[in-house]
Order: sequence, then structure tokens, then C-alpha cells
Amino acid sequence: MTGLSVLVLIGAGCGDDANTSASATIGGTALTGNTDGPTDTTEQGSISDSDANPTTTAGSDSDSQTGPGTTTEPATTTEPDTTTTADPGTSTDPGTTTDDTSTTGAVDTTTTTDPGTSTTSTTGETGDKECPLAQMHLPCDADSDDALHALGLNCTSLGGQWVDNQNAVAVANLDFQAAPPTQGKRAWQVAKVYGSYIDPNTNQPFWNSREGDKVLLISSGLLPPPNPQGAVIVNDGDVYNDVAFGGVWDSDVMPPPMSPNHGSPDPMGFTNCDGTNDCSNTIAEQWNLGTGDPEDKMWFSFDVTAPAISNGQIADAKGYTFDFAYFSAEFPEWVGDEFNDIFVVWQSSEDYTGNVTFINGQPLTVTALWPIDYQSFDPHLQGTGHINDGGATGWYKATSGVKPGETFTLAFAIFDMGDSTYDTTAIIDNWSWDCEGCVPNEVDDCGIEPQ
Repeated sequence: MTGLSVLVLIGAGCGDDANTSASATIGGTALTGNTDGPTDTTEQGSISDSDANPTTTAGSDSDSQTGPGTTTEPATTTEPDTTTTADPGTSTDPGTTTDDTSTTGAVDTTTTTDPGTSTTSTTGETGDKECPLAQMHLPCDADSDDALHALGLNCTSLGGQWVDNQNAVAVANLDFQAAPPTQGKRAWQVAKVYGSYIDPNTNQPFWNSREGDKVLLISSGLLPPPNPQGAVIVNDGDVYNDVAFGGVWDSDVMPPPMSPNHGSPDPMGFTNCDGTNDCSNTIAEQWNLGTGDPEDKMWFSFDVTAPAISNGQIADAKGYTFDFAYFSAEFPEWVGDEFNDIFVVWQSSEDYTGNVTFINGQPLTVTALWPIDYQSFDPHLQGTGHINDGGATGWYKATSGVKPGETFTLAFAIFDMGDSTYDTTAIIDNWSWDCEGCVPNEVDDCGIEPQ
């Protein structure tokens, strides 16, 4: 696939070569990320690993925080308007890294399938064989702290072997918005591990990567930087943070290009999309329940082209999947209430525009995901900040459908509803193109399922 230019950039250019770099412009100002070492500097409102101060201590949250165990949701306060756009910058892997060559293993990138020939590979393999696109996927996050690399996307920005890889993915028009860091913490992190629980069955960290070496964490609260072992450890109870102070992060609209309004004339949604609003019709009810008052918004969006045989790929991508888990301090007190934080993934494509992460006719909220797998005092929550406050789901897989070869927009967002303190975090990983896909404008065809 021909690489597309990145117009707004998050931490691009992390890779195998210590001299690899990437640049972009915002409003005519050049931004350059490099991997020469931890010498990056932070501009006003920017986010980089120089903000990640390991000496930051708990208890440094704003006065608007509510302490652990409090069940009264605090009122939203008006803060000074800030419109600074966060530039995540480039970071150096804080933990021990694995040489990228180890991630390729015995994967053959010289598949002899004739891209100009229509074969059964266009619909994927059957039986016990995996989709060729999944087989060809090579993680690119071993030596990179780029957020999209952690997901398994935008590997072409690394150059070298990634450009010619059959499953290479180029991302364009990348827009990444997060409030400026506070006391060394920020609303997103790339890490090898979340929390400190070790699974006795595997002797491995429980909340670790599902693909490659790292995961992406996004939050409506504040996350500390990874420790030297690459783990994000949140102190117990440190999940009540007012992250954003006015501006785009507290404005009463969904992050672009999202809309809470119904996009289908059918009460059940998913048919005759208007191409602008939510064709799933799953967001409006929860949005209105939260009085249309989002706070501490964090989001990113990008354009991506689905692999297609006509573009030289080994198979047509008729969909995509990714894994996630959801953690919130709002469990269980605010289940069914207006304080109902939202994690949403939005697709704008030829046949479908709207929410693709829904369950039981609702977006991913505290209410929709209840009951959860790991409630307070469950050891699986050690080091996540939620062992005494809230809880977490298990892993889910989200699936949606696209047309092979089409360029479509994806947006990921997480935010509080009706308050600005009770934090919600999503851990995201394991993006993969899917040879079978699904039809997003058919009820119950796409969506999420537990793993």
C-alpha cells in the first residue's frame, strides 16, 4: 500500500533505527519526533515522555477529586478555557525491549499469491486455517512507544521491512487530542503491562499485550508513566481526577466526527444511514441520560485504507477486529445512573457511519457493561487503581465490516459523563484485518463479544 501523509501526528517515527524520524505540520509549524534518546522537550500543552516523571507521588490530584469510597458524584465545575492541542511526541521504551527481528519469527513475507488473481483467499481461509491477513501481521511495537504501533497500526512509518510488508497499514489525517499532562501524568500511555497482578496459571502479568509487546491505555483520568519494567501502576484510589480544564476537552459535544444523534430512521437503527449521525442509534439515550455533559474527553482519529487484492495485498479485508477491556471507578454505584462514562469507537465508511462498539443496544458504558468480571477487592485489579474503587470487565473483541480497498475514518474516544472526577480507562490492543468481516448496518451482525 502506498503510504499516506500524516497531517496531524502523535509520536510518529519510533522504530528499530535510533535515527528514524517522522515529521508533520500543525498550522504550518513543523513537528519532528525522533528516537535518538530521552532528549525530547515539551512545549506548552504538548505530551511527551519528558512529561513522564517517575518521581510523581500519589495524592497530587486537584481539589475537585473525590476520595475513595465516596458515593456522591461531585458537581462539574467551570474551569478556564484552554484550547491547547496535545502533541504526544516521541518516547523511548522505558522497559527492556525485544529486538524487532524476534517479532517476525518464521513469518514469510514473500507470499506468492498473485495479487491480480481472484482466488478463494479473497474471503479468507476456512476450517482451522487463519485469515491470510492475520497470518501476515507483524507487530511493530517492540522498540516503539508510538500509540498506533501499540495497537498494531501505522507500521509503515517505521520504514524498512514494514513498508513492503503484505499487511502494512498507512494512516493519514491523524488527529490526537488529550489534555496537557499534569504532574507527570497524562490521559494516555503506551505500556507493556497495566497493573501488577501476575496470573498464577501463566506466571505472566494478567493485563499485558495481546499482540506484540505493548498496549495502548486511554483514560478520562490521569495515568502515570510506565515504570522501568514497562508497567503502568496506579496507586489504589488514585482514580478520581479532573484531567481537563475547559476548552475542547470539556465542551458539550462529542469528539469529531462523532454525533450522539440518531442516524437511522428505523427505531432499531442500522438501516438507511444518513452518513453523518449514529446509524446504530445506540448513543443518544445514554448521552441524554448524562444530560449531554461530557467531561475530560480524550480521543484520536485517523483515515486508513483496507487491504485489497487490487492494491497488491494477499487477500481482501472485509472487516477488522481489536481487543479491549474497560475499567471504571463508577462501578457499581453509578450503574443505571446519569454518571455513565462512555468509551466509543466510531466508523465513517461508504456503507456505515456510527458507533461500532455497542452491547445490548447501548454504547460501552458502566451501565451497558454491567455485570463485570472483576469487582472491588478482586486481585486481578492490583495496581490498576481500582482494587478498592470500581472494577473492570474481562477482554472483549470488537468487530466491524468495511469494503476491501476503501479508505475510511476511525475515531476512538473516552470521557466522563455528568462529572469530571470518576475515572474510566480502556486498554486496547491486537488490531487485525479480518477476511470475513461483518455487515455493520445489519442488527447484531457486528459489535463486541467477550474473549
